[in-house]
This record gives sequence, C-alpha cells and structure tokens, in this order.
Amino acid sequence: MQDVRQHVVDRLRQDLVGPGEDGETISDRPSDRYLTGILFPPRTQIGPDQDDEADAAGDAEEGGNGPEAVAASNAMRPSTAGLSFAVRPEDGSLPAITVRISCGQYCALEDEGDAGSGDAREAGRSPPQWRRVPRSVELRELPLDEDAAEDLDLGASGLPGMSLHVRTSPWNGDVLVTVALSNINELPERPRRKAIEELCVFQVSMEVLPACGSRLLARPVGGRATDEDGEAAALIYRNVAEYAVGHTCSAGWEVRGGEAVRVFTTWLPVATVAATSAEGDAAFAPLRADPSASPLSAEWLAEADDAALVHGLRILTGAYGAWIRRVSGRAEEPSAVPDGLRGQARKHMRRCEQALARMDAGIRLLEADPDVRTAFRLANRAMLIQRRWSEGKTLTWRPFQLAFCLLALASTADPRDGDRETMDLLWFPTGGGKTEAYLLLTGFAIFLRRLRGAAPGHGGGVTVLMRYTLRLLTVQQYQRAAALICACELLRLGRAPSGASAVPPRLREGPPISLGLWVGSASSPNTVKDAVEALAGGGESTPVQLTQCPCCGGELRWAPSPEGDRIWAACGAADCDLGRAMRNLPVWTVDEDVYRELPALLIGTADKFAQIVRERQTGRLFGIGTDFAPPELIIQDELHLISGPLGTMAGVYEVAIDELCSWGGARPKVIGSTATIRRAEDQIRALFDRTAFQFPPPGIDHDNSGFAVADGGAPGRLYVGVTTAGRSAKFTLQAVSASLLQAAADPSLTDAERDPYWTLVAYFNSLRELGGALVLMQDDVVKSVADYARRRNEPPRGSFEQTELTSRVDSSRIPGTLASLNAGAGSPDAVDVVLASNMISVGVDIPRLGLMVVNGQPKGIAEYIQATSRVGRGRVAGLVVSVYNANKARDRSHYETFATWHQALYRDVEATSVTPFAPRARDRALHAPLVAMARHLVPSLRDAPVGVEECEAELEDFVERIVSRARNADPVEEEAVRSFLERKLDEWRARGPLPFYWHDHRRAESLVFSAEKAAELAASNRGTGLAWPTPNSLRSVEASVEFILRKSLKSEDEA
Repeated sequence: MQDVRQHVVDRLRQDLVGPGEDGETISDRPSDRYLTGILFPPRTQIGPDQDDEADAAGDAEEGGNGPEAVAASNAMRPSTAGLSFAVRPEDGSLPAITVRISCGQYCALEDEGDAGSGDAREAGRSPPQWRRVPRSVELRELPLDEDAAEDLDLGASGLPGMSLHVRTSPWNGDVLVTVALSNINELPERPRRKAIEELCVFQVSMEVLPACGSRLLARPVGGRATDEDGEAAALIYRNVAEYAVGHTCSAGWEVRGGEAVRVFTTWLPVATVAATSAEGDAAFAPLRADPSASPLSAEWLAEADDAALVHGLRILTGAYGAWIRRVSGRAEEPSAVPDGLRGQARKHMRRCEQALARMDAGIRLLEADPDVRTAFRLANRAMLIQRRWSEGKTLTWRPFQLAFCLLALASTADPRDGDRETMDLLWFPTGGGKTEAYLLLTGFAIFLRRLRGAAPGHGGGVTVLMRYTLRLLTVQQYQRAAALICACELLRLGRAPSGASAVPPRLREGPPISLGLWVGSASSPNTVKDAVEALAGGGESTPVQLTQCPCCGGELRWAPSPEGDRIWAACGAADCDLGRAMRNLPVWTVDEDVYRELPALLIGTADKFAQIVRERQTGRLFGIGTDFAPPELIIQDELHLISGPLGTMAGVYEVAIDELCSWGGARPKVIGSTATIRRAEDQIRALFDRTAFQFPPPGIDHDNSGFAVADGGAPGRLYVGVTTAGRSAKFTLQAVSASLLQAAADPSLTDAERDPYWTLVAYFNSLRELGGALVLMQDDVVKSVADYARRRNEPPRGSFEQTELTSRVDSSRIPGTLASLNAGAGSPDAVDVVLASNMISVGVDIPRLGLMVVNGQPKGIAEYIQATSRVGRGRVAGLVVSVYNANKARDRSHYETFATWHQALYRDVEATSVTPFAPRARDRALHAPLVAMARHLVPSLRDAPVGVEECEAELEDFVERIVSRARNADPVEEEAVRSFLERKLDEWRARGPLPFYWHDHRRAESLVFSAEKAAELAASNRGTGLAWPTPNSLRSVEASVEFILRKSLKSEDEA
C-alpha cells in the first residue's frame, strides 16, 4: 500500500512540477502544464484573465482573505527561490560550500503566435510543440566570507539569465548563510506569451553540500521555553533538528550518521508522521506471550480467580516499573540527556512513578473489596460481549487502556480517595483507543453503584455523564456506547451468552441499565408528541439515532410504546440475543423519556446543559427529587474542544453542574481525553476546579512514553505541501484535486489498491471557502482530470459523486453520509469527493479513507492534527496534501518550514484559553449557575423563585461557593465576581416573589428569559425589562430574522 501511495505522490509531482522526462516535448504551454517549481522573469504578474478564470468557480470570495492576503491578480509571480542554513568551519579556516543547480527551459519548436495550446486544439489545428532543454551547474567550494553578500552571474556556467545571491552573517561563532537563485531575464516592453515562456525556468532545484573542512549545523527550533509544557517539549523533542529554511520554496535535508550531508530546495516537501503503536514498549511483550492467560485479555480478566487476577495485573504494573527504571537510568547519562534538561527529565520520571503508584493502589483496592472486583469483572465481560457483537472476536486490551482504568479505579470507586479531586486526562494520539478505555471505566462505575446500593433498586439513576461539543461526535459516541450498555443490561438480566452465573442476584432486582441521549431539538425531539410526529413525517429532528441493533446488526424498529407514553427501539430478529431477551432496547433519545428513565449513562452536548436553568425536570438527572444518588463520574471527551468562547461558557455552567453532582456530599470523579492539548493544567483548573494528571506521563523521548511508541512497522501518514506561489489559490486547489483524483483511477491499479485513495476528503477552514469549492469540483476539476488523463493516454475518471460533512447538513442525513463513505472503489455507491469543515475533525472513523487535501493552514495545529488524522488510520497508508496560500504570511511560513514542524507536530499545539470569570462572561451568564443551584438545591425554590427571604443562608452559601471557584481559577476576578453576584441577589430580592423562572413572553413575571429573545428585542430597539437575559445555548447569540423569498409581485412586463 505504501508503494501505491508513493505512486500517487510521484504522479502529483509529475503533474505539478514535471518533467515527464528530461528531454520531453509537450504540446501545452509549459506554464499551463506545470503549476509550481517555476521562476519567472522579474515583475511578471498573474494576469487578471488567468486569475478570474481560476476563481470564477462558485463566484465565491476566497475564504479567510484578511489584511495579510493579497489578491492574486495583483501579485507577482516568483522570480527567486532559495535556502537559509548554518555552516561551521572545522579547522578554523573560512567555511565553504558546493552548490548544485538544475532546471529546465522550454523552447518553442514553431511560432505559436497569439494562439494558446487550448485555442489551437479547439480550432482543429495541431498545437505548438515545446521541447525541454535540461540545464545544470555545479559551483564547487564557494568560500563564505563572514558578513558578506555576493551576486554570481551563472550565464558563463551554463545558466543564462540566472544569478546566485549568497549572503552570510555571523552566528555564535558560526555562519548563517542564505543562497538564492534568481531569474534575471528582462521581459520586452510588450512581451508575447511565447517570449515569457522561453524566459521562464522550470523544475528549479538547488542543493548545498558542505565542502571539506565545513559542516552543516542544526538551527535553533521551537524558541525558548516559557512554561512547563515548553520545558517538557524541549526535553522530549531535543533530538529534532532543523537544518534549513526555504524562501518561496520549501527546504529539505539528508542526514547520515547524525550529520546533515546536504540541504536542498523542494517544491513539494514531504514529511512522514510515524504511526503510534498502542501495544507499548517492548517491556510489555511478556504480557502477550500466552493470549489465553494474559492480563490483557478481557475474557481472562472476567474469569480469573481472585489471586490470579491480582497477580496478572501486577505483571502489567511490573512491566511499566521495569520501563521506568530503564528510562530513569538513561536520563542520568550525559550522552542521552544534556545537563540542562536533566532536571526536567527527573520530573518526568517522578510523574511516571506517581502513575505507577496509583495503578498499584487500584490493584490493592481490587484485592480488598469484593464489590470492586465484581464490578471490574462485569465491566470486562460487557466489553467482551460488545466486541464479539461488532467484530466477532475476543477483546485484548492495549496496555494503556487497562493501565488507565487501574490508575483511575480507586478515585472512581472511593469518594474519599486522595485523587478524587484530580481530573485524569487520557492523552493519546487519535485512533489509539481512548474511547474503549473510558467505556471500561463507565461499565465499572455503573455496576459498582448497583452492587453498593443500600437497598434493592437504589443503585439506579444517572451514574455517568459523558459530554461532547459537536452533534456529530455526540451521536456517533452514543452509537458506540449503545453496545456496551446493551451488554451491561443483558448481563444484569442474566441473559448474556456467557458469564450469567457471575452476576449477583441483587443486580437483577435493580433498575434497568440504560443509555440516554440528551441533545438539542434540532437533532432529537424534546417531547414524545413531537417524536411521534417525527416518526410519521420524517424531518431533520428524529428520535431514530440508532439504526442498527448493536448485537445482530439488524434494523431497529422505532415506535411509540403500547401505552403511548414513550418512544422505544426494538429488534425483532429471532436469533438475536437482545431481541430474545428484551421487549425494547435500553436506549432513549427523547428528553421526556430521558427524564423519566434516568439512564445510567447519559451522553449529551455541552450546549444542552444550559437547560439546567430553564427546565425543572433536569434536576432529576442529578438525582434531585428521586431516590438515587447524583452522577459519580463525568467524562469530558475531546477536552481541547472546550476552549475559546465555548469553553468559557462551559466553565460558567460547570460551576452549577459540579454542585448539582455534589449534593450527596462527594464531588464526582472527572476524567477526560484528548490527543491535542497544551497547558491542560490551567484549562482544567478553570473548567473543573481540579488539578490535572496526564496519562501516560511523558518519558524523556517523544516517541516512547512506555504505553505509546512510534510504530516503525506501520506506514504512518505522509504529508505533502504545495504552494500557490505564482497562481491563484483556487487554481492550485483544483489542479491538486484533479491530479489526486485521476491518480486513483490509474488503470494499472486494482480496486483494492486504489480504494484508500478513491475518496478525496477536502478540508476547508470556513464554509465560505467550501462553498466556492462546490462548483469548482464539478467544473474545473473535471476539466483538469480530463487533461491529466489525456497527457498519459488513459481514460479520465468519470463523473464525481460528491457529498458534504458540515454544520449545514441536516442531522438526519449525517448517519447516511457516514455510511456511504464505507463504500469502496468499484462500488456504484462509492463517494468520490467529501467536502468537509471542522465537523470532520473529531469522531469520524472510516478505516478505508486514506486521502485528504487541506485548503490552507488551519487556525491551530491542534485542528490540523485532528482533521488530518481522519485519514490513514490503522494500516492504511494515509496521504495528506496541504495547499498553502503564498499570499498569506502564516501559510507561507508553514510551507517554507514544512519539514521542521512536521517532525514534532504535537510540540507546536497552541494553548487554549478558558476564562469563565472574565467580565464579558460574568455579564452574560454568571447569574445562571446561581439560579440553577437555587432552583434545584433549595426545595422551596424548585417550582418558582418565591420566598427568597427564607433562603438567604442557602443563597449566600451559593455565592461563596462560586466565589471560591473564581478564587482558584483567577484570583484577580474574585472580588468582581462577589460584587456581581451580590448585586444579582439584591435585584432578585427587590423584584419579590415571581411565578416563573423562565418565560420569554411574560418577562415582568419571570426571573430570567432567553438571551436570544433579548438579542431580538435589542435589534428592534425594544427594552428587555428586569428579567435577566440567559443563554439557551453555550454558543454566541445574535439576533436572527427569517428570510423568505416569495414571488408575489408581477413586473411591469408581466402585468
């Protein structure tokens, strides 16, 4: 498969840079045929006609054009390209370098006149021919005087019209060098196209080698560390070096024996990001020696006797301990870790020892507590059952998954544990299996609560809250969790295909173990009545969020219950374990059903939790007004998404959520996961008011944390960069897309070989950019595909099946879109192009996808990592082609340093900002947690905000709790927070008893009303009254108006 990927890249290079062969003769104008790697005569502009033609598709403005972007029609085509690097003389003499330059120029074999190649074809004439003339020169041992600049005319050396600029400057006793190759041909005053073509230089390549007695040096990378994460990155990426930077082009280098032997220009830079093996370090290999008795086997963990279980788990921790001792020894070796980084290395190893100690504590608790052992076994049994349903095979844990469960076990099971107040953050690259790790903990927490219930039936209620920010991810994780919950319920009923005898009788007497989906009404109806109507008439909002039975894969039937008071799903397959054991599956998607059933696992969007202020029934989810305890475990997946304005608002509401989960006397355990985050400690403090512990802790190398190691046997993901220098952004995008699409249709490939590259995922940073590409793919790309096919005498790829994955797509269509992406090459249902926004960045796991084009550098490295990780998962050799807009400084910088930052992708992840107590957040929503806490935690205030005077002590206590949280997160804001909340309490008292908490149309009698309504009133210059505007969502609120186009007036011609 790697050979096929390289074949696609080779074709792309041949299509965009060329040449087909050294002395080729072509029938297209060279600058029409080739896209990049060209140096034009000075002051050659991109013609307005060419730019308009390229950008006409979709008639859309180029997305993201800000002050830094320049209209392509006003930009000059590149006439210079070069490299900067550092050199050190080894014998005290002047350093010297050898420069090798190669390129090609094209000469017209006949006068093409004013007609272009395409014009000639359309007119039925033979197009003019262009012959490539290869040129090269080697400048041996150029001396580098310190702090000098020199221009060398290369005409006499065989490159007429070219010059080489060499500039040097001193740097820490060494020499920084810039070499730049320039096209110095002068254009005639009114040049014809033929003259321009013949003065251009194509396939420009330059390499620099150190002369004898000189060596190339690594340049400083990453800047000076300014925080703990920076210090950690300086240690683990200490061996990542940058030897050159490109100018106009990009740069690459070749290293042998730890020394750079050459640096070179490249127009299509490539970098391989190694895959990560979740099998862990070689220290864990003995655990897999006997699969039938391995502590990594879920089946063995479910069935092993007490002594064997504890012994097996200690083999796991023993392996990690051996790794710690080995790496700690290396950390003390000067050859491995420089003196200046040794303190940081010791700090890392102490964290590893802390992780090991917590894992051992989890094992001790398993050894001492029978209920904990039983819950652990049942959770493994449930995970095993659902794996056999989905894949028909047994479940073998990856070391980090089981280790994370052991690490968090004691603090999840024991509210008094010292790490209960610590948020355990599972940090692992995308696709590593984080979801399975916290699903195991979910099953453990659910079974443990039921085993510990003081009386039969008292172990119910919502045990675990799992939250996401995107509806796509929420619904997908709901589908994944459904299998676990159905397996748990099958076990509870004693109807599981195996392991039923291990289920204690008291579990069967308890409430059902069920799963709830709590999302906005745009995805799933809020009421049973609305759900019945949705089932009858379809529409965007639907309760059908699970279409296939988790056990047999058959289609589920969604319908009202016989009593008509709820909406449930049933599997009617006679040979299905679930269909035989249950009248309906334990899955709920309608708000009314969720409030009634109180599912053990509740999965919701972060936005939905804003409803705790508005809806009285939401208190039931926290055990308020029921016989059940509040949730004990909160899971925040994709933590990096809880940032910026959304994260700030989430932090505001988290104040109330934490209190609602703590009314029983103990705060819930919080765990999270991410693949991309920086300064997590600060973010977690601001969001959750907890300390943080990252697992696995880093060791001393970025490619080995014990539990995660670089996988040399996997193909990894290959990144390729393309610059728009000399072209418009849209023209470049369509050329790249066309080349990739036609490459997958190469007749020499089988369907199996082409399949990973058949579906092109095109990622855009904004919906505006994506909108322009909709027509681009249907028009310009189709034409270019035909051109690329013609040049190779192969049939062009047929019409394109195109789909979209963005927030504009109705929720009801998303499951079908994802399912269609599984159709492979050769299938009539195969999708050719997927146009995607950041919706694809998380939760999309289609194993066959292997090809992506990224249109412009995303705003953050985290987004870049997340988005591009959607392709090349598992053993598929992924290929990502990034198109960089040369007229944007940030894009240009990322292109010119492409090889450098791809060597250490995770090092450059930006820190996220969460400021829940900042002035803007206070004004907008800080009253919301106060109202929510009063409404749900003060019995006399649950129905309406009346009798405030009798609840003064409770309300003042709530103020103090919020202020305390602000003090921990941002001490500067403490007094401002106190003043704001006291003022709100004064306003509440002054208004007296009110009949409503929330009423948009009777605001004079309501304590709060929707911020959306407030925006609407403000937009029409109407007052909002005394009620407090309160967000109905965590997103930004703007006034909106419904726009309906009606053709009702006749024109004069029609009258």
